[in-house]
Amino acid sequence: MAHPDGRDGHADSTDRRRDALLAVAAGLGLLWGATVLGVPLARLLAPDAVVAAVAGVAGAVALELAMAARPDASRRLWADRRIRWGGTLLVAVGGAAAALAGGPGVGALAVATLVGGLVGYFLLLAGVVSGVLPEPATWFTDRED
Repeated sequence: MAHPDGRDGHADSTDRRRDALLAVAAGLGLLWGATVLGVPLARLLAPDAVVAAVAGVAGAVALELAMAARPDASRRLWADRRIRWGGTLLVAVGGAAAALAGGPGVGALAVATLVGGLVGYFLLLAGVVSGVLPEPATWFTDRED
């Protein structure tokens, strides 16, 4: 199946798998680092952490919308390994860095926000892979009904 920008479906599924694995690695690193630095994972279920997680989901959706608005530029940017790995590392160490800087309370909110962002990403990915959502590159294109 051809992709709207001329790429084949196999390349897209390979990219999606790679990106999903990077997101899983970021999430595992995030949770591990936070736990090591004293952020109890049960704290992520507190009301303020749930609000932070919802903000993270909204942030992920906003980021995906921004990237969908400029798919060619986003694709070029994301093709750079430094961007992919840098983003993964930022998420993986972000909660731990917040815990170091502000203590477990601040760390828990940062971790919850980042986990929420990852959840939002995985929900969007599931929607696209299942066919419920169209390809992001087509979100802002004119469609004929």
